Amino acid sequence: MLNMLRNMNLMKKLIVLLIIFVVVPILVLDLVVAKKLESITEEQVGNALLQLVSGSHLTLDRESSDFEEKTEKIMISQEIQQLVSIPSSSEYERFEIFKALDKYLNNYSTNSTRYSLFFSDKDKLYSFVPNADMLNYGIFYLTNLDSLPWYKAVSQAKGKGVIGIIDKFGYNPNNMQTVAYLRQLNSIYNGESIIGYLVVSGIETPLQKDFTPFDKYADAEILLLDNTNAVLASNTSRFNIGTRISVPADKTEGVYKIMEAGNELMCVLHTSEYTNTKLLMRVPVQSIIIDHISVQRLVDLIMIIYFFILILASMYFIQSILKPISRLARITNSYHPGRPLSIALHSDSKNEIVLLNNQFIRMTDRLNQTIYDQYELELKHKEIELSILHAQINPHLLYNTLESVYWHTLMEGAAESAEMIKDLSLIMRIGLSKGKLLIPVMEEINHAEAYVRLQLFRYEYAFQVHWDIEEGAKRFLMPKVLLQPIIENAILHGIKHMSQDGELWITVKSVNEKVIITVEDNGYKQTDIAKLNASLVGEEGNKGYGIINVQKRIQLHFGPGYGLRYMERKDQGVCALIEIPAVLEETDRK
Repeated sequence: MLNMLRNMNLMKKLIVLLIIFVVVPILVLDLVVAKKLESITEEQVGNALLQLVSGSHLTLDRESSDFEEKTEKIMISQEIQQLVSIPSSSEYERFEIFKALDKYLNNYSTNSTRYSLFFSDKDKLYSFVPNADMLNYGIFYLTNLDSLPWYKAVSQAKGKGVIGIIDKFGYNPNNMQTVAYLRQLNSIYNGESIIGYLVVSGIETPLQKDFTPFDKYADAEILLLDNTNAVLASNTSRFNIGTRISVPADKTEGVYKIMEAGNELMCVLHTSEYTNTKLLMRVPVQSIIIDHISVQRLVDLIMIIYFFILILASMYFIQSILKPISRLARITNSYHPGRPLSIALHSDSKNEIVLLNNQFIRMTDRLNQTIYDQYELELKHKEIELSILHAQINPHLLYNTLESVYWHTLMEGAAESAEMIKDLSLIMRIGLSKGKLLIPVMEEINHAEAYVRLQLFRYEYAFQVHWDIEEGAKRFLMPKVLLQPIIENAILHGIKHMSQDGELWITVKSVNEKVIITVEDNGYKQTDIAKLNASLVGEEGNKGYGIINVQKRIQLHFGPGYGLRYMERKDQGVCALIEIPAVLEETDRK
């Protein structure tokens, strides 16, 4: 086999290898998977249906909860509580009570659900009221409530709602049944006193409306069962209300299969702890699998056609790809950086190999150009270094000039102006810092003090400044001109217009190998702290350029774990907090 492959040309080798290592393994794998896919599909569909049944059961529970809320409202209503507690001495008064109760209850009844009230009438004071054999719903008085088939279960519930199957009220020769929500009504004035019994009949209709999520499963049977497995509601006429359904005793929730009349059915069961009901979905397994089988056969046919096309395409592309690539490989091997290639660009074409060839030639041209540009850049870099060294001479002339102006102004008696010139000179000297990016905290404090003095003079000493600089923190390094933008913001937006009430606190401390700097003001204006912090991360466009610059410089030097953030001051105003690592110069570490 190996000798046969060696003697084949490249095209035949590619086809044989494609069949052995691609076509055959995929076909075999497809056959094996197809055998197990039915059971996997059943399991997946079963799990999906269980989720659907669980969700639909929750909807049904909400329907029951709605009946609970309505009956609760009826029970605690003043109409019910007062009417049944009013002593009646005459038949007329009793008739008025009956009418009032009937009118009140009619407000809740609909075409499908009917509300009825049952009261004990041992003394037969309400004998004029028709009984439940004559009316479909309404107010009923019975001399013996124990005769009602549902009385015992509702009494034992002690005020909690019960869903049960009862005979329909009114003329019912065929003993037709309905599903009802039953509840014992207790007095709100005396919790142990029983007023009567409320029955909401016909609730199977709104319950059946909640079966709509199952409409897309045409063959599925949806059954709502009580705790005795009797049907409360269904989506099919095959199961009447009260029909008993066989459910395995050990099953309260899950998926199982049964055989019925020669058909295999998948049953999905969910039990509600809230209403003690079960929602059962029965669907033929064949209806679940048949679609999958059809799709699987279609996939198999498409795969066969695809493999045939793949082999034909391989035969074509081996001729149109391998030869040009081999030529390009030879060109690549002969290329040396800096030397131009001796081949020309091909004419424009959409052929990828031609495009690759042209792009390679352009790449070598750009690489050669980059080499030349790098050489020129190094020359220009040397020239710039010489220019920078020359430019460093100019600041000394400016410092000396400012120093002369300072002494001249001082000798003329303008002490304040002289001090301002001196502070300006100090700000410029520290701002340049001989080209250093990091300076000791003490130098930055001197720079900030000079700036604050200029601002105090500018605003005619309209605010006070408090400095609290820890001695041990002065020797640590920090980016230069860091405090000036923060202090400027505090003055302009915080205390500028507060007359003599404005105050500024500047604190520097070292804590746990960190330098903590705070700038606080007692500005009275409400400040959006969240917006300030958002601007630090660039979420407010171009706003807050100064503090964004501070934030970026801190993080460029020390990483994203450090930086500036704003917070509300405890009493009034804003606090800006800068956190940087406690870094020393190399000479200070020794």
